[in-house]
Amino acid sequence: MSERHGHVHAADGTRLVFRVMGEGPPLVLANGVSTSEFFWRKILPRWTPRFQVLFWDYKGHGDSEPARTKQGATVEAFADDLVRVMDGAGIERAPLIGFSMGSQVAFEACREAPERFSAVVSLLGTSRRMLDTALWRLGGRSMGALLGAVPRRVRPALRKTVHLGFSMPFTYRIGRAIGLYGDETGPDDVAEYVRHFGRLDPSTVTDVVLAAGQHDASDVLPQLTMPVLVIAGERDVFAPVGSVSRPIHAGAPGSRLVIMRKGTHGSLFGHAAEIERLVDDFLGDVLEDGLP
Repeated sequence: MSERHGHVHAADGTRLVFRVMGEGPPLVLANGVSTSEFFWRKILPRWTPRFQVLFWDYKGHGDSEPARTKQGATVEAFADDLVRVMDGAGIERAPLIGFSMGSQVAFEACREAPERFSAVVSLLGTSRRMLDTALWRLGGRSMGALLGAVPRRVRPALRKTVHLGFSMPFTYRIGRAIGLYGDETGPDDVAEYVRHFGRLDPSTVTDVVLAAGQHDASDVLPQLTMPVLVIAGERDVFAPVGSVSRPIHAGAPGSRLVIMRKGTHGSLFGHAAEIERLVDDFLGDVLEDGLP
């Protein structure tokens, strides 16, 4: 399997690192906030033999630099980053899959450059104000209020405190108990997330979460001309079916909605085969050239 790395610069000058894995027609992935390529690691081996898969680290994540400006840490800026990354990778047009907040990035990118995307998949994500519906509404809004009240100089200390809490051995059991993830997510998966969380730039990520909590791309849904697939998790407490997935489906004419039984926000870890099948069936139906 071929793999190549590259970088581009965002509008604010931030250095963004991208990776392209596999061979074949292109497929572009947009991460969720505070995640990186490890969230896709169980499904990538299913796609890379047939697709040239492109993904990149958001500002303040993984190998990319922290955002140089506050404006550079918005969903709109990340959508612009996506187009720049595609240019840097030499990809003119491709299907786009946005996971979690990556769905907001995907829909915003479709507003900016609709001609670049042959199809869009919203995977366990929303189109608007992600904190309004996450964690039983109150949890998401409380998170936004807390983060908004934290001075920038205190953010590194808060990140360290949260990282320490995530590292505790009982964290996995608590997450299971309150439904953040289900049987499909194992302790090793959570441990990988905890390791990545320790690398995040706290100021950038805080700005991103607050910006995504205010961002709304629902107005672009009726204008989409490319095929749209919405994949929801029956038990997803971050992107609930009723308040998130069904409104996207209703707002995007001709879109498809599939609800994964027992699916949670961690379904990329345990439902990789099902997600691959859903995406393959969709792309096979809507792409002119079909699938490789």
